[in-house]
Amino acid sequence: MTKLTIWGGAGEHGRSAYLLSGRGYRLLLDCGVKKGGAGQYPLIEPGQAAMLDMVLLSHAHEDHSVALPLLYAQGYKGEVWTTRETRAQLDGYFRSWRSSISREGHELPYTEADEQAIRYRYLEEEGNCLSWFRLIPGVQVMWGRSGHLAGSVWFLIAAEGRSIFYSGDYTAESLLLAADSPAEAIQAAGGIPDADQRLRVWSCGQRLDLAVADAAYGMDEETQSDKLRQLEQAIRRTAARGGKVLLPVPAGGRSQEMMLWAAKLFADLPMVVEAKLIEGMRRLAASPFWLRSAERTGGYSAADHIADFFAARRWTMPQSEVEREELLSGSGPSLWFVPDGMMQSSLSRWYYARWASHSTYSVLITGHVAAGTFGYKLLHEPGQHGVCEVLKLRYKVHQGREDVQRMLKSLPVRHAVLVHAAKPETDKLREALIEGGQLTGCTLHSMAAGETLDLD
Repeated sequence: MTKLTIWGGAGEHGRSAYLLSGRGYRLLLDCGVKKGGAGQYPLIEPGQAAMLDMVLLSHAHEDHSVALPLLYAQGYKGEVWTTRETRAQLDGYFRSWRSSISREGHELPYTEADEQAIRYRYLEEEGNCLSWFRLIPGVQVMWGRSGHLAGSVWFLIAAEGRSIFYSGDYTAESLLLAADSPAEAIQAAGGIPDADQRLRVWSCGQRLDLAVADAAYGMDEETQSDKLRQLEQAIRRTAARGGKVLLPVPAGGRSQEMMLWAAKLFADLPMVVEAKLIEGMRRLAASPFWLRSAERTGGYSAADHIADFFAARRWTMPQSEVEREELLSGSGPSLWFVPDGMMQSSLSRWYYARWASHSTYSVLITGHVAAGTFGYKLLHEPGQHGVCEVLKLRYKVHQGREDVQRMLKSLPVRHAVLVHAAKPETDKLREALIEGGQLTGCTLHSMAAGETLDLD
């Protein structure tokens, strides 16, 4: 019997870790942490890490990756299968998490030796994108780009006559990153391997057995265009009153997209970008496989947009605290992109200290902020940390209601577990999708860490 066990990630935003098991295999899909305080780690059952056959890692973000060393601390000896681009990013995320935990006065439940013990296997070297290949005896896998981050992927798994889709973090609305349709991939590949590992043609009316689907935005139905319009209005309001705009963003992902968008739209505003974010843009330029092609972007590729960004050089990159102070004192209305979307880093807090006393300035938080982080406190304790405006204006890198419905309708599936959002929001989404009547034949599940789903 095929079983899904939630070690984390369902009914919450963070610590994604999904154990998929059958009669002859045990696969773990991601192994991340939930930020805030000492962090919350996956509910790894005693003795279970050593029994895993394989770990499939969708991407490098902390909530999917930084509990990997904990697996090795608890006896895992196997490999982590991921993309080369993801592997190249992981050490930075491990360092960042270690630094954050140390700064808050907590201890990690694993050592640096456990980080070094991780053995990686690269998806690109085992099987082409959108092609089936053997993972272990009796289990075949396909991977595709998920549009969330350079290196981020989704997985299709065929094992013991069952078919499972894991979206990882998915968006089809990225301005820069390519996202492959799993439904189109199945058709193009000629179907799904059956119990005898022979390719079975995918015909009308057939269903996958299970989807674990990114539903991080819950009931939110707005498009990326809606979100960008709101961001533009907030930036122009701040500039009109003579203020500066602080945009704390992750080192990779939405940060580079937002920088390109802003450089094009706000030609009248000086733009200051920290080195770590420029480094991320250079990485993207060197990774064309992960970018949208010209045919997907109206004749001008994502790589072309990045090249223009560097050629125009409309931005300034400070190299020291002295340069930052000079730029702050010498500029009027302007945009400031700094790393760390949750504002936990010392650099993001350095900037906020210079924003706090100015009522005309604004801080725009564009992604999830975990409880206990400084970004969370700024949003939920208005006025306690300063007088500058602090707004939450989402930039889409996950799926909302319409996106989830579109994905599950296109596949389609027998069972779908909605993940990556708080339980109350997931419950609302589940009920709304059921009432919408567009997913007939699909049983929707809102689950929580520690729960299991048996596929009959």
